[in-house]
Amino acid sequence: MTAMTQDIMNTGESELPSFNMEPAWLSEYRRRSLAVFRQSRPEPNPLYTKYESLTRFDASGLTPAKVPSELPAVPERYVELAGEEGKSIFMIHYGGAFYRSKSLPRGVIFEEMKDAVAKHADIAEESFRLKGLKPEDDIYVALNNAFFTSGYFLYVPRNTHLEAPVHVVYIENGAGKAGFHQNIVRLEEGSSANVIEEIYSEEGVSGLSLYSSVTDVHLSHGAELHHASLENLSAGTVYLSNKRAIAMRESRMHWVSSYMGGDITRARSDTDFEGQGASTDDYEILFSGGKQKFDIVTDLHHNVESTSGRVTVRSVLRDRSRALLRGMIRIGEKASNTSAYLAEHGMLLSRDSKCDAIPGLEILTNGVKATHSASVSQMDEQQLYYLQTRGIERNDA
Repeated sequence: MTAMTQDIMNTGESELPSFNMEPAWLSEYRRRSLAVFRQSRPEPNPLYTKYESLTRFDASGLTPAKVPSELPAVPERYVELAGEEGKSIFMIHYGGAFYRSKSLPRGVIFEEMKDAVAKHADIAEESFRLKGLKPEDDIYVALNNAFFTSGYFLYVPRNTHLEAPVHVVYIENGAGKAGFHQNIVRLEEGSSANVIEEIYSEEGVSGLSLYSSVTDVHLSHGAELHHASLENLSAGTVYLSNKRAIAMRESRMHWVSSYMGGDITRARSDTDFEGQGASTDDYEILFSGGKQKFDIVTDLHHNVESTSGRVTVRSVLRDRSRALLRGMIRIGEKASNTSAYLAEHGMLLSRDSKCDAIPGLEILTNGVKATHSASVSQMDEQQLYYLQTRGIERNDA
């Protein structure tokens, strides 16, 4: 338990952040999540408690962000990241402020979370109830649910195909802060979208900070989402990420996640199959150096028949960095005719780096195809020597 979580343990319900004119159901959602957080621990699975120290952090100097009464203007240099109006549907987050596209296709809702709750109350409330990530699933989901002050809400109506990508950029602009962001993506029947998230620290910012993100996706019958995220936060940052997709009948979910920055990264990615014919592919990539630490978990939950999932995790580590790669394919009693694959691979570029890869299978029925693989290897010194004899410098080799 970190010092910051000890402070939050003592947070009263009346001290929780809230949006202006926040509805009663959301306030209750925060209170219930805080209660769950107080009773949870970072690693509930006894098989992995020995790894709990990998992502332990002392955040006693951090202050949870509050909903600002006055928002700063988004600097022009960050607005330029959005590109030309019309070529993408964009949102730039900066220090509690945001800047987004002025025009949207008919029926599409793309709002900063507090505005979505205020302007589209019924759809927002229903979307929160459809969320796959529950406070009981993970201690940091419960923490985020209680303290989130920003995020984005994307709703795409039936049979609507967004040709332009949805581009969201988060700029963290100060050390000593704990920022909590909650994102919801909901695609109705037959719709499709492409979402790109980029997460950075403002240039020149260093020191301890925390960035917590919860992204919840709900795909109705035949919907398709491509979701790509790139994280490159500054040194000293703790990055907590939880993503989950609920995939209904014949829907398709595509994840691509890249982790590069920060000091500590703890990421969870889940896909739940709730309809026949649903499929997913999940690619997780990490590059590490220095003393960075990563705990990456990717799970597939096959709950109905005739679904397919494929997960590939690749890591490259150097210096004294460390990574723990975990994943589980769970195939339920009613999930016959499932096809699933999970691969976790690590490449070590130095003798002081370390990677543990632990894929798993849990199969409760017959008539399925499920495989997993794992490997961790050092660079081959003979191959390096061969390249150097051809005039290639060692670092380039």
